[in-house]
Amino acid sequence: MNSNGVFKVKREAVVNNVQGNSRFSVVYETLKKKIIEGDLPSNTPLVEEKLAKEYQMSRTPIREAIRQLVQDGLVEFFPRRGALVKEITIDELEEIFTVREALEGISARIAASVINEQKITLLQEALEMADQELENGDKEQSFELGNKLHEIVLDVAGNNKILTIVSDFQNQIQRYHYFAYHIPGRLELSNKEHWEIFEAIQARNGELAERRMRKHVRGTKESTIFAVKNNIRTI
Repeated sequence: MNSNGVFKVKREAVVNNVQGNSRFSVVYETLKKKIIEGDLPSNTPLVEEKLAKEYQMSRTPIREAIRQLVQDGLVEFFPRRGALVKEITIDELEEIFTVREALEGISARIAASVINEQKITLLQEALEMADQELENGDKEQSFELGNKLHEIVLDVAGNNKILTIVSDFQNQIQRYHYFAYHIPGRLELSNKEHWEIFEAIQARNGELAERRMRKHVRGTKESTIFAVKNNIRTI
């Protein structure tokens, strides 16, 4: 084969690989979003053949997407039953929020002692936009912007071990949050608590920042448990 033929084969291999990754990304992100937002409830079966027809692609990217969702803790695989959307349990919720309260509380304390003015400005802008979106009636966008506080605090604290642990169950946290913030008034309260945490961090008061963060996470846990038990899903 001449050099042009070699290059052609390589180009085709690259194109096929890119297309495969693209198909995987589409189905993975779509299924993940549906699970987190409750469009695919607990114990919903994920059947490769059915999904392949729905997304008009081969079963390979479907299978890869399901494997990734299993790793993310959003799907469980059973030998005889196949892949099912993981059931939300109160016990798991309690465990995750207990760990989260401790780690995010410590992170808020650390962040208060090391944060710079640039990060303070980023925090303030995110919270201001969250309030504005809530006023505009876009609760989902307000929710996403409010969550920036948690992301920035963890980033500023700079503890890689904490980041690794929190990232391991980040998808489950997102899924639970969609229950909590569908409770009337919870998002407004959450935004208010975010400002209280911000004020403590801005004042460089680590003890107060930790106390307020812990209170905030506990409140989210209690709201989430209530929402899960009562299957509250709509804003």
